Amino acid sequence: MRHPLYLLTILLALMLSACATQQNHYDPIESTNRVTDKVNDGIDRITLKPLAQGYNYVVPKPMRTAVSNFYDNSTYINTVLNDFLQGKGQQGFMDFMRFLINSTLGVGGLVDVATSMGFDRHDEDFGQTLATWGVSKGAYIIYPLFGPNSVRNTPDFLTATATNPLFWAGFVLAPYVTIPVTALNYVDTRSRLLSASDMRDELALDPYVFTREAWRQRRDYLIYDGNPPVSPVNEDDGFEDDGFEEDGFDNGNDPQPESKAHPNNTAPKNIPAPVPAVSSPSRSQTTPTKAFLPEPAAISASDSVSANDAREHYVIFLSSHHSESEAVAEQSQIARLGIGSDIFPVTLNHSRWYRIGTGSYANKSKAFNELKRLKSLTGLNGAWIEASGNYSPSNSL
Repeated sequence: MRHPLYLLTILLALMLSACATQQNHYDPIESTNRVTDKVNDGIDRITLKPLAQGYNYVVPKPMRTAVSNFYDNSTYINTVLNDFLQGKGQQGFMDFMRFLINSTLGVGGLVDVATSMGFDRHDEDFGQTLATWGVSKGAYIIYPLFGPNSVRNTPDFLTATATNPLFWAGFVLAPYVTIPVTALNYVDTRSRLLSASDMRDELALDPYVFTREAWRQRRDYLIYDGNPPVSPVNEDDGFEDDGFEEDGFDNGNDPQPESKAHPNNTAPKNIPAPVPAVSSPSRSQTTPTKAFLPEPAAISASDSVSANDAREHYVIFLSSHHSESEAVAEQSQIARLGIGSDIFPVTLNHSRWYRIGTGSYANKSKAFNELKRLKSLTGLNGAWIEASGNYSPSNSL
């Protein structure tokens, strides 16, 4: 019944992928996507989001969990199918047993009995299957009402629908049964994303870019079963430092690349999920030379400087990232170590970067000593010091 719409979206996606340019091969229709995203966001704010907030307020947590379990179980055959399509035979049989156990002993999936019996939940779809088969991801697309997607992931609409018992039940059951069940599915899904969307709205300088990068990272995380390949470390953002060496003096050599993935570090890895968990984040600043969070407690007040004098002092940067979502995830990990930090967006060599910085110091030696202390505490061996005057208005977003 809905297949013509899905076929149309697939054809549209394939056409859009041909529009890709070398400069923006992943999001070649960004301008169109942004318009669609704004429309979707407007609809969400006046419909689904209020409904989801009311649902969370009225329905007790155990009941919401049962509803989520039911819908997760109803779509689980899609995971089983793609297990086998990806050549994961053993996992496929285990997931099929999970579906049977939860459908029977779990009262139609309302109770997740299988997990306690050792049948862990997996998340596989046809987009991941196509990636396993070597199909490139193609263009990023924002679909009306459906939200973020890609050319490669679009055909999953078909397999997810074909393997969903609730879809086929719609041909048998009366509309007064299927319509409320379908509506509850959307409300339940939106309620699970409330904290994520609130965090995005609070933290993201550009919500569209934040969502796009988080979605892409999540897809990579799923495709590689939680072990995505490490990003190359030789992609620096072109920063210029003061040439600090271990002795704290200018060495006059070319700067080392900024650490994007810091392979030699022992700090926690970036969270690949679309919604990084942030305990008590601060809002990212758009003017790097004007705002610095308080230094760690080990540094006395006399060592720090005011924002008005920031251009005459030295800043410690811990890492640099291609996407804001990566930077927020890293910032949340650093915050757990008791280190205050802020995210500084900069544009260098026509590329956008998000730096995590902490503290501003008038004394070069004190800045260097604090840098050594932070390296030993965080394991971020790629951290560096810059004179805050290196920033200029042309470098800030």
